[in-house]
Amino acid sequence: MNLIVYYSRTNTTRKVSEIIADKKGGELVEITDKKNRSGAIGFAVGGFDSIRGNKTEISYEKTDLSDYDTVYIGTPVWASRPTPAILQFIDENDFSDVNVVTFATMKGNDNDNTVNIMNDIIESKGGLIKGSFSLSVQGKDLEELVNNALNNE
Repeated sequence: MNLIVYYSRTNTTRKVSEIIADKKGGELVEITDKKNRSGAIGFAVGGFDSIRGNKTEISYEKTDLSDYDTVYIGTPVWASRPTPAILQFIDENDFSDVNVVTFATMKGNDNDNTVNIMNDIIESKGGLIKGSFSLSVQGKDLEELVNNALNNE
């Protein structure tokens, strides 16, 4: 069984996560950022927090990551970095010997900086990176993008 953990501000990463759960089988866990990130101000503050590597207070259904075959972790790209909510999730979980696939969604050009940051932190916590992908989603078919990414995993 797989676990798909994600944070989504505009529902794009949620949709990608749902497609992964459908294709790979697994449970979905949504991370909720307790800081208001809505609107233009929320977007700007979120980008600033990401640039600084800030974390945030989050809520989600806690689970033992080692109970799963693979843990997928998804985030939108904010200022070429993971969101504070995903950084917080990674910070507060034990990844020892956990198989992980990271993914990022963005409206701009493909950029692996976000997943590389996540991968480095997860590996430093004993996690085993089994794959990662970044999806430039603007005006594209999400299902096709995810299928291609999973086939190249």
